[in-house]
Amino acid sequence: MTLPRKALIIGLDGATWDLLMPWVQAGHLPTLARLVREGAHGPLMTTIPPVSASAWVSFATGANPGVHGIFDFVFPKPGSTEIGVVNVTLRSAPPFWSLIEAAGGQVGLVSVPITYPPQPIRGFTVCGFLVPNRASPYTYPPELKEELRRAVGPFPLHEFEGNRSRHVGRFLEDMLRFERGRTEAVLYLMRHKPWDLFAFVFKTTDTVQHEVWHLLDPTHPRHDAAQAAEFGPAILRYYQEIDALVGRILAEAPPETFVVLMSDHGGGAFHKFFHVNNWLAAQGLLHFKRTPWSLVKRALFRAGVTPVNALRLVNLLRLGRLRKNVKRGRGRGLLRRLFLSFDDVDWKRTRAFAVGNFGQIYINVKGERPQGIVAPSEEYERLRDRLIAAALALRDPQTGEAVIRAAYKREEIYHGPRLRQAPDIILHTDRAKYVSFGHADFGSNRLIEPSIGQTGHHQMEGIVLLHGPGIAPGTVLQGANIMDIAPTVLYALDLPIPAIMDGKPLTAAFTPAYLAAHPVQRFSPPLMEKGAGEGAADGREDYTAEEHDQVMDRLRDLGYVA
Repeated sequence: MTLPRKALIIGLDGATWDLLMPWVQAGHLPTLARLVREGAHGPLMTTIPPVSASAWVSFATGANPGVHGIFDFVFPKPGSTEIGVVNVTLRSAPPFWSLIEAAGGQVGLVSVPITYPPQPIRGFTVCGFLVPNRASPYTYPPELKEELRRAVGPFPLHEFEGNRSRHVGRFLEDMLRFERGRTEAVLYLMRHKPWDLFAFVFKTTDTVQHEVWHLLDPTHPRHDAAQAAEFGPAILRYYQEIDALVGRILAEAPPETFVVLMSDHGGGAFHKFFHVNNWLAAQGLLHFKRTPWSLVKRALFRAGVTPVNALRLVNLLRLGRLRKNVKRGRGRGLLRRLFLSFDDVDWKRTRAFAVGNFGQIYINVKGERPQGIVAPSEEYERLRDRLIAAALALRDPQTGEAVIRAAYKREEIYHGPRLRQAPDIILHTDRAKYVSFGHADFGSNRLIEPSIGQTGHHQMEGIVLLHGPGIAPGTVLQGANIMDIAPTVLYALDLPIPAIMDGKPLTAAFTPAYLAAHPVQRFSPPLMEKGAGEGAADGREDYTAEEHDQVMDRLRDLGYVA
């Protein structure tokens, strides 16, 4: 089968029209302005909660997390009290590009999250995010790593963090240096490798928003007018160069290429942390061991010997490198022995706990957890109802505002064969002001407190922009969901859409003539074949203990675990 055209997907991680559209309209971002003028654009709703791990997998599969089995970067391992880190082998639904491969197409993936470890593919893969270290096998085929090194230099795996929270200008230049290096690799691959689908994700658009949102938002409690005046032009120059890099990539694609520009979620301000496990302890649902050392750690915790206070001191002294060591050291070694952690939880008395930084609560169910104490059925449901009622009643003691905007039972937002792996309750904070902290380190002894370090975080509405054959110029899309991207790309390539996908093709973006000539095709195979490397999503993890720690270090650096 010959595909009618190529498809190019460019991701701007965390991008939001709230920032981009005013700059587009002011003429600062000419590449995006042309795509908006000639294509279709609109907001793109992401998964609940708006966490990159589940969002990018929903992009890849066109399905909700209850189908593909990935709900966050971290998860409680079944049959254990240990915390696992996701990777592609846990994805339990095939990616849409497996259908392009089946149709004879060549696929190229560069820096697409949750593609590590690289799987056999009809084409090539270069992983980025969650690659443990440079020695890791992060390309397919394996020899591509050395080919890229010879052609354009080593592929940049991880951003340099040394200037983060120290000097905005140098931090922004570090981020651009990282993206320039990756773009050179992308351009080399586009020029020298066959491809019918090419997907590449700019990583630092999200990192920058996390770091500098208070300088872009005069209403943020940490807004500094002098710093905003000093570094505002540099922030705009960062986005202008990203716009120019997007233009260089587009210029390498044939004129009839179907183009998708998208983000996995949006971005915006946040003001305060909500520490979910502290709240569960206050509710009498999470308890600590009574061993001598755990009692000492608990006393130190109450006295304020916490990771957040340690970071405050490091930030006050502007010790950026030490800041990283404090954040990373919490997971192991001396600092883990000092700070309170899940090692100190008394599971025989604990009924509920949180894992992940997006308000996910797990019930310690008898027969499902190794030391479960909550009986399934009636007791389980009563506990969920109690927690949801208490969460919705929670108020910020300083302002009286509701912290939790919505609270869901898992079956209310997910469905599919992996539903039982989902968190039992998902607390959706008022994300304009509050972000949950709930990983296995107890970052602070407070329930709600002002943020340190990051001032921006994930919002539900990202961006989508479609351009190419059949797209009606100037169309404003409404109601698009990240699960719609996969079926839309398949539709644009005249391929049938499998029934396993929850998403729908964004037909509102196409002209009536194109729709009439290209009816949507669906198919329902009796058993959807898995793509290469599809795991059973049973909690396995293809990292060594050292690699696990390295990946957790990266997630801590980026603020995705506490």
